[in-house]
Parts: sequence; C-alpha cells; structure tokens
Amino acid sequence: MPDNDHQARSTRFSKGGTTVFVRLRVDRRAYEYARYWARFHSGAMPDGTAEDQLEGYLNVAMSRAMDDQNWQCPPEIEALYPPPEPAPDDGPF
Repeated sequence: MPDNDHQARSTRFSKGGTTVFVRLRVDRRAYEYARYWARFHSGAMPDGTAEDQLEGYLNVAMSRAMDDQNWQCPPEIEALYPPPEPAPDDGPF
C-alpha cells in the first residue's frame, strides 16, 4: 500500500510514473517575477510561461537540496527515473 500520508489528494502521476503533477501556490510577487522572466527569455522560449519558469526554479532548487543532503531516492523510483549522469570534466574552463 502506498504511503499517501503526506500527499495532496489532487496529486496525479504520469502513466510512466516519471512525472508528478501538483498544484503549486506562490505569492503574487514571486509569480510576477516568473512572468517577467518568461518575457525576458521569450526569444529562446517564445511560448514560455510563468508556470514554466516556476517549474524550472522548483526543479533546480529541489535538485540542489537533494544533492546537498545526499538524499537517496527509493529504489523503485530510481529504477523508473535514474539520476542524470555527471557532466564530463572538460578542464579548467
């Protein structure tokens, strides 16, 4: 039986299990910044939205936190979604 004690009822998982869809609340100031950043990057990502920016920020922050804490993913999730390979070291630059 899955552990759903700390999961909102509105949370949904993709068919493959590698993506989770959640509702995210941010304050208005943060949302306006995400809209600004989406407009700023519109040349590279013309259809980008504030929500895309928020998703990116959250993924980066979570990845850094997991790395900082040496967090280990449960084996059943690791099998579905292995961690990215480290970038090769191209020298001092």
